[in-house]
Amino acid sequence: MNRAFSRKKDKTWMHTPEALSKHFIPYNAKFLGSTEVEQPKGTEVVRDAVRKLKFARHIKKSEGQKIPKVELQISIYGVKILEPKTKEVQHNCQLHRISFCADDKTDKRIFTFICKDSESNKHLCYVFDSEKCVSIPDVLGWFFLFYKPGIVLFLALVKYLKMN
Repeated sequence: MNRAFSRKKDKTWMHTPEALSKHFIPYNAKFLGSTEVEQPKGTEVVRDAVRKLKFARHIKKSEGQKIPKVELQISIYGVKILEPKTKEVQHNCQLHRISFCADDKTDKRIFTFICKDSESNKHLCYVFDSEKCVSIPDVLGWFFLFYKPGIVLFLALVKYLKMN
């Protein structure tokens, strides 16, 4: 089972219910890029995309280019990818268009999600490098898991978190 959708009972939740239901959760990361993928989900699909973008990252590094830093804003509406200083939105991925999220099994700093582009209708895999990667799939996974069946389940989660 994808680790982004499973939680251990002894694991403490790092965000308040208010932050989950009313705001976004910000994360800083390096944006390796996005690439078109053939299928909307799967670890093999993600592994190939990560491999492709890591190779491109090595080429850019050898040419002296830096990997851009971004701010991820994860909410019940989706994931926004912003330029961290100007807060200009580079990508806005609506939650109902996100079909898969996971971390890289070989490099725990790498986090990915697949989103169907609203204009081209193609599936794009977004790849990030972050120190906080362990918590990003958790947060996005919970939003994804509870938003897809309906906001009522998400609100039930918020109520549960308030009680515990």
